Amino acid sequence: MTGKIFRAILLVGLAALAMGALAARQGDALLPAGAVLVALAARCLSVGITRPIRELDPARPEACGRYGELFPLLDYLRRQQATIRSQTEELRQRHEEFTAITENMSEGFLLIDRRTNLLSCNASALRLLGAPRSCAGESVLLLSRAEPFRRVVEEALAGRHSEALLEREGVCCQLLANAILHEGGPAGAVVALLDVTEREKRESLRREFTANVSHELKTPLTSISGFAELMKDGMVPQETVPEFAADIYREAQRLISLVEDIIHLSRLDENAAPMDRQAVDLCRLSQEALDRLSASAARGQVSLRLEGVPVVVEGVRAVLEEMIGNLVDNAIKYNRPGGSVTVTVDTEGGKARLAVRDTGIGIPPAHQQRVFERFYRVDKSHSKEVGGTGLGLSIVKHAAAFHNASLELESEEGRGTVVTVRWR
Repeated sequence: MTGKIFRAILLVGLAALAMGALAARQGDALLPAGAVLVALAARCLSVGITRPIRELDPARPEACGRYGELFPLLDYLRRQQATIRSQTEELRQRHEEFTAITENMSEGFLLIDRRTNLLSCNASALRLLGAPRSCAGESVLLLSRAEPFRRVVEEALAGRHSEALLEREGVCCQLLANAILHEGGPAGAVVALLDVTEREKRESLRREFTANVSHELKTPLTSISGFAELMKDGMVPQETVPEFAADIYREAQRLISLVEDIIHLSRLDENAAPMDRQAVDLCRLSQEALDRLSASAARGQVSLRLEGVPVVVEGVRAVLEEMIGNLVDNAIKYNRPGGSVTVTVDTEGGKARLAVRDTGIGIPPAHQQRVFERFYRVDKSHSKEVGGTGLGLSIVKHAAAFHNASLELESEEGRGTVVTVRWR
């Protein structure tokens, strides 16, 4: 390159000297024309010299190797390009990892700037908020107009940690918001969204169960206490003492049954039932349940029948025994004189099936979805007459779930009920 520049300067200088000599011999008339000629020559030569520099591609500096003087610059550009490519690849990989993690999270997250504009979010956040699409670059408040959501965003952007519960269409979402601090002040905020629907349902059931247990325990205890107080104060004639003692015994037995059922439910809830699973013949177990409850059926003038074939399942015998016993006991209690209870054991699609059919009073459609709830009674007056704790069908439901089986109920008021247990 230095050689070309030197030759160009030399040519321009010679041209200038030649023009100067002509001007000296012929006068000043040729000076303007000579100057223009020299300028044009210089222009053409400079364009040719600088063309490789102007055509240099910064993205491909190695393509320009015509001038040795540019090699340090080209080498520097090559190193810069390699560094930029490496950093770009690293950023791409980190972005892909971040996207893979966030998009597969069940929890939602929102990243917002100090003006509430949404910078980033994942699909779970949109699902939990019920937002049809992302509003990236716009205010995050467009995702939800709910007051708890607006409040946590505002408090986080004010630099305070904030929490709230957001309920929407049966979904309960916990919001956790924290400020992102920069140079001593909030530069934005991050909001985490957790689906706590199941937790809140369980908490609601726990409160309801506690209230029901308190009520159910109080009733027999009040009766026992009242009878005992009358006897203590000598207000019970001697000839009626056995009757009062029988009442106390009956209420105590009811209390014991209630406590035992609560313990059974607690163990099933916590999967704390005995785990010694074994092969159990449902047909034989059903026959044992019918034999055990035959006296109760005879008192209610209800006939018992077993149909089907031997079917063996893997399970906990005591839990299955409790499940079948509760189904048959309910079918007897809510039957009518001259009625019947039929237990059917067979297979369906290669899977075990057990059905308990009765010809009793049936269950109204409005109550059929709730009969497996704890302490739920369709007819409280009739339930009080026949006894029971109100936990039998709830135990059946948990026992079925414990054995990975499903429950189906079919009932027609005044014509009877069929409860079917299907093993999956």
